[in-house]
Amino acid sequence: QVLRQLLFLISGTTLNYLLLRKDACSWSRGIQLRYNISQLEQWLRAGGLQQSGAREMLEPLVQAAQLLQVKKATEEDAGAICSLCTVLSPQQVVKILRAYTPAAGLEERVSPGFISGVERLQEQQRGGPSQLLVDTSHLFPVHLPFVASPVHLDELRIPDAVDLAFLLRP
Repeated sequence: QVLRQLLFLISGTTLNYLLLRKDACSWSRGIQLRYNISQLEQWLRAGGLQQSGAREMLEPLVQAAQLLQVKKATEEDAGAICSLCTVLSPQQVVKILRAYTPAAGLEERVSPGFISGVERLQEQQRGGPSQLLVDTSHLFPVHLPFVASPVHLDELRIPDAVDLAFLLRP
């Protein structure tokens, strides 16, 4: 549970950083993010923590990294982006696309028409308002498993030194 909360904090902070810093939205940053996430995933597998729910906390960051790496030119690419980014909100996808900085001389900027096409497709798939930034102050509830004691209460002997004489057995 602690690991899940920690990975949520890391993922949320990193995603907020991507959304707020234009210089962080590039193809090379997507590669770097994906490598670091794969190292975390490998560590989770090595520790036998796949079922802990911690991996799911990294999913928005994985999708953001993939969004930075995917081709962004045609209508088919827009559809691929919409099917790829299922955890990210439409606002987050559009913000990353608008902030995307192409590599010098190797890529072109993402066209406004492409961005509006992605926005239209995402709004059709999902409705309703959603937030842009991740609330990193969110705390997941702690679940403590209940295990019944094999000792019956009528078998307990309370020492007189504890001074609990007001406790009486029926």
